Amino acid sequence: MPNTYSWRINALDTYPSRDSLTDVVYNIHWRLVATSDQIDESGNAYTASSIGTQVIAAPDADDFTAFNDLTQDIVETWLEASELDVDEIKAKLDARITEKITPTSVTKKTPW
Repeated sequence: MPNTYSWRINALDTYPSRDSLTDVVYNIHWRLVATSDQIDESGNAYTASSIGTQVIAAPDADDFTAFNDLTQDIVETWLEASELDVDEIKAKLDARITEKITPTSVTKKTPW
């Protein structure tokens, strides 16, 4: 089964006032977490995450959502619609999980 992904929105940078709007979000601090359906020796799912920030387009005054009315889903939609290459991030997370499950290199302590 493929990995599942979940966004964590850590913070939002805002302009206190912009074009007669208040608390206008312009930058999203995010973390994307990939979780495998495969389990490690400790009984935990394999995971990998990536963090970053993404500047988003200025809002249209006719389609503005007040800061206190924002939801996780709204901000995720902004991220998905931005210039952020979500597919590339997911591919890199998938590769990191695959490397954890079937490592191509292992560091070992010396045998003496």
